[in-house]
Amino acid sequence: MFASPVSLRFHVQLAVTALLAAGLVGCGSSAAPPAVKRLPGKWQGAMIVYEDVVADKLKPEQIEALKQQQMGLEFAQDGTMVTSGAVNGQAFSNPGRWQVVSEEGELLSIQTEEQGGKKAQVNIEFDGGDTFYIPLQTEVAELGAMKFTRVR
Repeated sequence: MFASPVSLRFHVQLAVTALLAAGLVGCGSSAAPPAVKRLPGKWQGAMIVYEDVVADKLKPEQIEALKQQQMGLEFAQDGTMVTSGAVNGQAFSNPGRWQVVSEEGELLSIQTEEQGGKKAQVNIEFDGGDTFYIPLQTEVAELGAMKFTRVR
């Protein structure tokens, strides 16, 4: 099929070059933006309770109450945010601010400050572009995590 070893080498190099070029094009299109670029937007969260971990630390009604918790978060690119939800049937909406503390791959750590001055460090772990988790821990136990899904 090939007239000489030079011709064979040329075709192999051409095939390898084509495969590498195709791989580079594919890799560039699937890379997700940095976590901090994915955070702005409106998110809806639901509690995931680690029942096996908290079963001997919390009463069954406390576990059920945790499982019912939902929260909304809205992060703006200008560093403002709104936390919303309901506690014991009472709706709330708290404005605040956020800023990046650190970012490493899918992990993002932010500092939040509510309008009243209450500050918190929040650790966020992204799972793709439209989902992230915030682990929830207390002195008693690691309760679980809030799973947030992008609304817009």
